[in-house]
Amino acid sequence: TFITRYTPAPDECALLKHVDGAGKVDGSIVVALPVDRWTASEEENSFEGHGGGLTFWDGRTRLDPDTGRRELEESTYDTRSGDVAFIDRAVWHQANPITRGTRW
Repeated sequence: TFITRYTPAPDECALLKHVDGAGKVDGSIVVALPVDRWTASEEENSFEGHGGGLTFWDGRTRLDPDTGRRELEESTYDTRSGDVAFIDRAVWHQANPITRGTRW
């Protein structure tokens, strides 16, 4: 169990492609916590237009028309304060980089 803080600083802006618990957990829950309105303005910490969201690679593949090779298909979801994602075990995913504000 852990909570991650994201800021636009290098090495703090995302949690890049990974599998939780190295595939040894039954699943995970990601909750987009409310933004911190005390350390910055609401606009600064807004979810709108400053990156973020979640990307998943669940094993489905697609044919790349340029290379003719099969690639893992990506599914990207914007997140808002209060959103919840339930992730099955051993699913590759990432918290996408943010460019402004602080997210939890």
